[in-house]
Amino acid sequence: MPTLQEQLQELNQERVKLVTRFNSETDPALKETLRATLVDLDLLSDEIKLSIVAISAKKVSDLKKKIEALTGIALSGPFGGQIDRSHTKALGRSSEVSGERASEPPIEDDGTEHEGGQSSSQDLSVPPVSGSANAGMADVGDRALASAGEGLVLSEEHLAGLWKRSLYPFRPGKIIIFGIRGCLPVNRSGTGFGRSHEVSQSAVNYRTMNCAIGQWVPGEGFALFPGSTVPFFSAVQQGITRGGVGVNQMGRGRYLSYRPGFHKRSEGASGHWALLQECAITLQRTGDDVDFDTGDRWEVGRIAGDNIHCAFHMGPEGQIPNSRFSSVGCQVVAGTVRKGERGSERGPWAAFIEPFKAGAGMQEETEYVLFDYSEVQQVIRTRLQGKTVILRMGSSGPLVAEMQRRLAAKLGRAIEDDGDFGVTTFQAVLDFQSQVFGPNADDGIVGPETAAELGMTLPDFSFNGSMDDQVPEEDSDFGDGPQGRARASSPQGVATVSVAWGATAERKAGPGFRAKAIEIATRLRCDPSHLLSVIAFETGETFAPDIRNAAGSGATGLIQFMPDTAEGLGTTTDKLAVMSAVAQLDFVEKYLRSIARNRPMPTLSDLYMAVLLPAAVGQPEGHVLFKAGTKAYSQNRGLDVNQDGVITKAEAAAKVHERLLRGMKSENFG
Repeated sequence: MPTLQEQLQELNQERVKLVTRFNSETDPALKETLRATLVDLDLLSDEIKLSIVAISAKKVSDLKKKIEALTGIALSGPFGGQIDRSHTKALGRSSEVSGERASEPPIEDDGTEHEGGQSSSQDLSVPPVSGSANAGMADVGDRALASAGEGLVLSEEHLAGLWKRSLYPFRPGKIIIFGIRGCLPVNRSGTGFGRSHEVSQSAVNYRTMNCAIGQWVPGEGFALFPGSTVPFFSAVQQGITRGGVGVNQMGRGRYLSYRPGFHKRSEGASGHWALLQECAITLQRTGDDVDFDTGDRWEVGRIAGDNIHCAFHMGPEGQIPNSRFSSVGCQVVAGTVRKGERGSERGPWAAFIEPFKAGAGMQEETEYVLFDYSEVQQVIRTRLQGKTVILRMGSSGPLVAEMQRRLAAKLGRAIEDDGDFGVTTFQAVLDFQSQVFGPNADDGIVGPETAAELGMTLPDFSFNGSMDDQVPEEDSDFGDGPQGRARASSPQGVATVSVAWGATAERKAGPGFRAKAIEIATRLRCDPSHLLSVIAFETGETFAPDIRNAAGSGATGLIQFMPDTAEGLGTTTDKLAVMSAVAQLDFVEKYLRSIARNRPMPTLSDLYMAVLLPAAVGQPEGHVLFKAGTKAYSQNRGLDVNQDGVITKAEAAAKVHERLLRGMKSENFG
């Protein structure tokens, strides 16, 4: 019977054949069958590798015991270390044989604790594998999760509720970065800023991107990007042999300081843009298996180099769902970049990092808050009715100070009651929970059970007024950050609202254009920045009502009305061309209303599809719009980002998203 290693080699040989067939296959149904087969093969390969690891680990342990029994020498010194290193080297070789270590960039992390490794170079999407990413955290609330793939709509109000429940303060007018572990945006190419976005559960498997990382300006909307908040499988696997050293998983909580810089720090400008961790964090290391749970040890107070950077992956043919990633502890956003080449960012990462890149209007610091999907699901479904507030890393206020005093009394040691739940308080909570509830029952979160043991009662949480409590009043100053500091929009406050392209549109299209566009967007339930960005794209940033399509299609005006479309609206392209831009907005609204049919269009992608190809509204981001050889493709050739002869919804929207970012620059925003 073949050995496990021989079986692994045979599987790898078969995989090479299947990959070749997959890449050349043109029949969609057969290609999907091949993809599913490759998924099964990869999972089986992983199981065999784990078996090899387990057998090797047992052999190492048995060999140590045998030598110690024969010699009476405990192998805790150089000789024992040499056996461990030999074992580690063997694991690396096993990864090479299975194709897991090849030409992709190294797993990127900084700091003395991170010892590297490499990410997978396989370019085939792998679906989520059920597994326990984070067990426990019993004080947070119920652990029942939605079925995988269930879509829920996350709004600004829900985010404010999560902040309010954890007693997290706000930084008005600044971009806040947040992560959701085990959750992906339904729009896999990333979203523009909007009041709400659809999300779905995606089981963390340490092999593929199954998390969302977002940017939020309270009162102005938020954007979501696919990525990962956990380390990659092969790095975790290698870390086991070192007791978890060199790889970690960041704990949930609020971390106060991330600054733009280069990743890695040691590479300086020869690296690439990232947000660098400049504050102490909490993290876990695993030395027993390839996930992180309450049985794994916590470490606190480290500046471990857990930066926010590019994942170096987007999946085959730009299909982001289930793509692999590069991390040993960093938080990563889907996309690619070439080190040392400014402007080489691609995919969601390009949009994510833009506000923080060096230049006029950049934001020089932000904070990062990490949740998991169960919390998000609860706030969406139940508004956390019947729950109490909770205290955890990053909470602040008098209730935290009271908890610190009670902790100090229970533990019999000095703890400053400064009302700041930082790493010292986190460690004290861990110690107290282990003392009261036993080993492996610590999560560092103070909920009703831990509070009761401390002799205090946490107040009930009220979701009502979450946004009112956290977002500045209408006459507050929102500052002048990179996204612009627009005030909360309302029909009564249109004159005070600032939006992407607002200043440029008013200057080029005439007085009243910006205000009318905002009013139309409010009625259509879409983001006015999205609407103006679409118009900017369609008109080449001229906002001219008479601009005509250079390809000869006859399309004219602010959203390039086709002749038959204009007739259907009761006008003609010639009549549209002689209107003022402000007057033509009436036909923009009439057209978009006919497509929306009273449905909101919260994403930039779907709003643009309403203009470009209405049949694609609501379709997934990988949906093919045009293929080479057709007239439609020729007219839209510039949208084919990778020049593969196919234009997907994500590719088309990416071009418009670039306009949105440009519209938020100081010279255009207003």
